[in-house]
Amino acid sequence: MLHLKIDRAFKLMLTAPIPLWMALYWHQGTEVRLDLGLLIIMALMYPAVEEFLFRGIIQPIIAKKTSTNIYSLSLANIITSIIFAITHLINHDPLWAAATILPSLLFGFCLDRYKTLQAPIALHCYYNAGYFLLTGM
Repeated sequence: MLHLKIDRAFKLMLTAPIPLWMALYWHQGTEVRLDLGLLIIMALMYPAVEEFLFRGIIQPIIAKKTSTNIYSLSLANIITSIIFAITHLINHDPLWAAATILPSLLFGFCLDRYKTLQAPIALHCYYNAGYFLLTGM
């Protein structure tokens, strides 16, 4: 059960991808072929596994070694997000992999702010679902 306090910051993170989704929809058009099985994997399973690994294991390990913050972001979050983007080079071109840094910083910020994996997992699933529903990929 999701026991996450939906505050102003989380609402902002929920609305943040909407302009991107609108641009994708405008660019892609209305003819989207969707594979439900692939959508479940890409919008639910991958985000949960990635968040467990990156925000559940890697970010806390780095956070134990440093307590530095840069603006409102922990150094652990920044380092984890860079690692997250690098791992996306496996399946994506460099520009697309680099584009994962911003959402990753938001996922890490959620972990730091809410102290639970529920927040980054929920947000990551939401971001992936929106993207894959619009692109049909």
